Amino acid sequence: MSNQPVVIAGAGPVGVTLAEILSLNDIPVLLVEKEAEPNKEWRASTFHAGTMELLEQETGVVDRMLEKGFKAYKVHYRDRNDGLYAEFDFSQISDITNYPFRLQCSQATYVQLVFERLKDRSNVEVIFNSEVVDYTQNEDEVSVTIGTPEGERVLKTPYLLGADGGRSKVRKLTGVQFDGYTHEERWLLVGTPTDFHDYIPDLAYVNYISDPNEFLFILRVPEAWRFLYPVKPDTPEKEALDPHNIQKTIQKALNTTDHFPIVENTIYRIHQRVADKFYNGRVVLVGDAAHLNSPMGGLGLNSGIHDAVDLSRRLVRIFKEGSNREAELRKYSEVRQRVAKNYVKAISEKNTKLMKEQDEQERKRLQKELSEVANDPEKAREWLINSSLIASVQDQGIGKPPEVNPTK
Repeated sequence: MSNQPVVIAGAGPVGVTLAEILSLNDIPVLLVEKEAEPNKEWRASTFHAGTMELLEQETGVVDRMLEKGFKAYKVHYRDRNDGLYAEFDFSQISDITNYPFRLQCSQATYVQLVFERLKDRSNVEVIFNSEVVDYTQNEDEVSVTIGTPEGERVLKTPYLLGADGGRSKVRKLTGVQFDGYTHEERWLLVGTPTDFHDYIPDLAYVNYISDPNEFLFILRVPEAWRFLYPVKPDTPEKEALDPHNIQKTIQKALNTTDHFPIVENTIYRIHQRVADKFYNGRVVLVGDAAHLNSPMGGLGLNSGIHDAVDLSRRLVRIFKEGSNREAELRKYSEVRQRVAKNYVKAISEKNTKLMKEQDEQERKRLQKELSEVANDPEKAREWLINSSLIASVQDQGIGKPPEVNPTK
C-alpha cells in the first residue's frame, strides 16, 4: 500500500467523512481546505435513516450526533391557505431501522464532531487557507499543485478526491460535463430562535408549504427555526435581504405582527446538475462536486455522505486487497450517478413542483395524490423508505464490488 497520502480537496461534511473512513482503515490522508478552519456552513441540517446507518457502520461519530441533534419523527405537507393535507410518521418504519426519524443536526456541527476525531490521528494532515489549483496524472499517481499562504506546494498522491463543493475546482480541472439547470428564482434562508409553535401549535419540525406565489419550507434545527422561501428573479438582493421585508414574510406566514430576531439570512441559487462522469483516471468527484440538487427533501448532504462511504469502501479494497482500480471507480461512477438521477433528483424535483405549482387544478391534484399516499399505510411506508434513502441503499448498494450487479 502506498505511503503517500490520499489528497482530499474540501473539509466540508463529505471531505471529513472520506478522511474519517480512510484513516480508520490505515490509509493516510491530506485534507485541503481553502478556509481558515473546518467548514462552518450550516445550511444543510437533516440526516436521514439511511445515512445514519452507514455512519454507524463506518465511523464512531453517531452517538455524538444524537447528543447534538434532535429527532424529527414527522414530516408535514401543508397548503398556505388550506393547511395540513399530508403527514408522514417515521415510526412506521421503526421495524427496519434504528433511526426512524430525521436527525436535525447542522452540517457545521457534524463537520466539527468528525474534525475533532481527525486532528488527533497520526495518519491525517490538514492544511487550511489552501486549495488544489492544478494537477497532472499518469497511470500510477497524481501530481497535485496546492496553493498555500507560503506559495505553491506540489506533491504526489495515489488519488485526488474532489469534495470541494458545487463550484469545485477539481471538477473544472477534470473537464467533465456538469449538465442540468438552475432554478430561475433565488431562495432565501432565514433563521430565528423564536418558537414557531407559539403561532402554529401543530407544526411539525419539517414542513413543506405549497403556494404558487411564495412557497415555504419551515424546518427546526437545534439552533433555530429555519424559513426558506423564493426570491423573484427581478428582486434586487439588497431588497430581498432588507430586514423589514424579511419580517413581513415571516409575519405573513405565521399570521402575526410580532417581530422576530434573525440569526441568519443567506440568499442563494438552486441547481439540479449531475456530472456525466464521477472520475477521470485517479481523480474522483464526490458530493456537490459531482451533483447538485434542490434542498426540498434534504438529500444533498445525505447523498454526498453516501458517495463518501461508497468510494471509501472501494479505495480500501483497492489498497488492501488489490481490487481493480478502473473497475471499482467505474462502478462507483455508474451507481452514484444513477442514485443522483433516479432518487435524489427525482425526489427533490417532485417536492419542488408540489410546492410551487402555478396551476391550481394541478396543484390540488398533486396534493390529493400525496394525501392518498400518506393515508395508505403500505404506500406511506414505501414513501418513507424512499425519502429516507433506505431504498437507494437497498436497491443500488453502497460500495458493492464491481461484479455485484444492482437490482435496478
